[in-house]
Amino acid sequence: LIGDHKQLPAVVKQPVAESQVDDPLLHEALLTDCRQSLFERLLKRYRHDADVTYMLCRQGRMHRDIARFPSDTFYHGQLTEVTSEQHAALPPIASDAGVYGPLFSCRVAFVNSPCPASATASKVNASEAALIAAIAHRRYGEEFSPATTLGVIVPYRNQISAVRHALATYGMPQLADITIDTVERYQGSQREVIIYGFTVQHPSQMDFLTESTFMDEDTLVDRKLNVVMTRARQHLFLVGHASLLATNPIFANLIRFVRDRGGYLDVDPM
Repeated sequence: LIGDHKQLPAVVKQPVAESQVDDPLLHEALLTDCRQSLFERLLKRYRHDADVTYMLCRQGRMHRDIARFPSDTFYHGQLTEVTSEQHAALPPIASDAGVYGPLFSCRVAFVNSPCPASATASKVNASEAALIAAIAHRRYGEEFSPATTLGVIVPYRNQISAVRHALATYGMPQLADITIDTVERYQGSQREVIIYGFTVQHPSQMDFLTESTFMDEDTLVDRKLNVVMTRARQHLFLVGHASLLATNPIFANLIRFVRDRGGYLDVDPM
């Protein structure tokens, strides 16, 4: 079996109460919940047996500056790169990048999109959609491939429509053809550049955003965030309400990680 239990599992619609297992004999086989895969059960039993379990540590997708946070946070710093391209410096930024210059000069950037105090738990965040569209338009202009260059991930289908509407205002056919989808549907895909809009505007939405978080022995793992960050090959842009997200320890560490590397920006939608 080959897999990664720290990425998203299969989607299960069965309620938690119905998926739980009470049989003592099945508990001895580590089957306590029908949502848990055979892979996870075997890993739990044999992960420390070197004759049975081995971790693949070499990754050939992400630039090392993108891989750094998921590697250190979720994989005990064990991920290593395969090619020299994954260590390359970014090319010079165009002189007309304006306020976006610092954003494009970092492999991982976070754009703070604060919400008003009166914000509700809506599944549409228009200001974030406008920022995502502005970043996509300013960064790529007319020259990119919708199939390989750029992808956008958001947590809600309603927000997908909002982002498409914002992109349409630029009148660029290439932007209209990019893939915008939820993280569950993006798993298994990759793009040179990923823009992730957290979308959340209200504390009540944080539970949904972090519902895939679990303790893996001594490591707190956010499966959704791990999948998001590991879709990008060369550039990762994160757009979200920083003060709200920072109430979660993993998100707080991520924002600090980006700040320490000069990639944190407050930018108004354009």
